[in-house]
Amino acid sequence: MEILDPLLGAGSVDQLAQVFERVFPKFRDYYVSTILIVLGWLQEDSQRFSALTIRNFQRAERLIRSHGPHWIGQDASLNALHGLATMSRVAKAATAFAGKQADLAPNGLNAEIWANTLVAYAMAFSAVVSCLATLADGRVPAAKLENAAVLAQWSKSYATKAYHLAKTAGLLKAQRPSAPVGCSDYEDLMLAEAGLDSYCEGLAQDDRI
Repeated sequence: MEILDPLLGAGSVDQLAQVFERVFPKFRDYYVSTILIVLGWLQEDSQRFSALTIRNFQRAERLIRSHGPHWIGQDASLNALHGLATMSRVAKAATAFAGKQADLAPNGLNAEIWANTLVAYAMAFSAVVSCLATLADGRVPAAKLENAAVLAQWSKSYATKAYHLAKTAGLLKAQRPSAPVGCSDYEDLMLAEAGLDSYCEGLAQDDRI
């Protein structure tokens, strides 16, 4: 309510940007505190934390596929899914980085900028998911759907930046091309037509360069 409602209720894109900047420090504090609590609950097992993160991504992905095109449009939904596909790779890199000592940090990685980019992605994406979850439950959100669409685009941009920073620092390792997480055959076909499969394959090909 303190953070997502003001974002989704902003009166214009300019106001949305101003609200985003204003609430970011508070969201960052909440987000970091939550991560530390969850890591403590998982006994600082970064692999279990990564698995939990991926499962949350999968649930969000299903929500966007099911309800995104109807409420925020196909383009915004694809933006959100593109960002999510990217962040599933970055999350694994973040898990690897979390296990390193400070003196073993990847070369050229500005950890503060990377961390802020990850948190900015989380805030933008959380607002989109919150809006869609409210609508999926049959409730009317105190939100403007156009704001959710803009935040979906921003989430993709932040994910791309986080991916670029991780790749430049050598955190992302090459892997074979794979389909988006959790797709059925029908969903694979629909997303392939929309270009998401080629995007995911492009990520893997990019890693091999």
